[in-house]
Amino acid sequence: MLQRIRVRTAQILDVPESQDMVSRGFDIFIILLILVNVVAVILESVASLRLRWIGVFALLEQISLIVFSLEYLLRVWSIVDNRWRAEYRHPLWGRLRFMCSPLALIDLLAVLPFWLSMFIPLDLRFLRVARLLRVLKLTRYSAATNLLFEVLRDEARVIGAAMFSLFLMLVLTASATYLAEHEAQPETFANIPQAMWWAIITVTTVGYGDIVPITPVGKLLGSILGLIGVGMVALPAGILASGFSDVINRRRNNLRREMSRAMADGQVDAEERRILEERGHSLSLSECEVAEILAEQHHHASPVREHVVCPHCGKSLGRDASGH
Repeated sequence: MLQRIRVRTAQILDVPESQDMVSRGFDIFIILLILVNVVAVILESVASLRLRWIGVFALLEQISLIVFSLEYLLRVWSIVDNRWRAEYRHPLWGRLRFMCSPLALIDLLAVLPFWLSMFIPLDLRFLRVARLLRVLKLTRYSAATNLLFEVLRDEARVIGAAMFSLFLMLVLTASATYLAEHEAQPETFANIPQAMWWAIITVTTVGYGDIVPITPVGKLLGSILGLIGVGMVALPAGILASGFSDVINRRRNNLRREMSRAMADGQVDAEERRILEERGHSLSLSECEVAEILAEQHHHASPVREHVVCPHCGKSLGRDASGH
């Protein structure tokens, strides 16, 4: 009985799109509750509204805290029965691995500060701002954000190498500019950290104008930094674009393999097709992409007619590629 309840809980909390109306209704409820919390935090920053609706804000916070806490606990409890997450199947290590995942950490940060405030005195202003962390829970329901997380995880080393090169260039350029500008502008370029602020603003082409080099060497370094920075800042964008393409292709290939296994018996029944469509949605593939892959696999699985001619009499034997 408990096992069936846990399986059903995992189905309801499962994020991929499905025909389960209860699961969809729960997702819509959580999304609306998150949006209401964000609006409440914004309105609560207005002193007149905070005094007038203090009871409403307090009641909303209590309800939200209970709902989000129960949601987090139920996700940890039922994750071992999530059919799309085989890596979380172990009753202990699977749950611990899930609790360390980015989405689970976001869910925890959405409620942890308020439970800690019952035992540790915390600034009320901090708690109000911490409520805005709940907007990050929307990333669980955004296919694009999930795709971005996967790309960042896959390309972490390459992006890290690019960021290290950019950081090294900033440090060297800021240090050289500090040496060139310190005597001419002792207050503006008082130390290397201030010079690094100028270097960051320059390399990102923001240019606030609060710190400007005036010596010839400083201007030369600023020009070089600006030119190199255009390419260095654009480099992560190219890495992410390539990563998006690789991840999408990998997801399509995964769906093709699952469809091939489903068509091993020569056909895909309605239940298998529904499962494959849900799997495609869980991989953030559009309905058109899923339908196209289904049609492609069905075409490949169909027997190909081959016009075979007898070498002796020249008549067609009418056999297909399978020999029938």
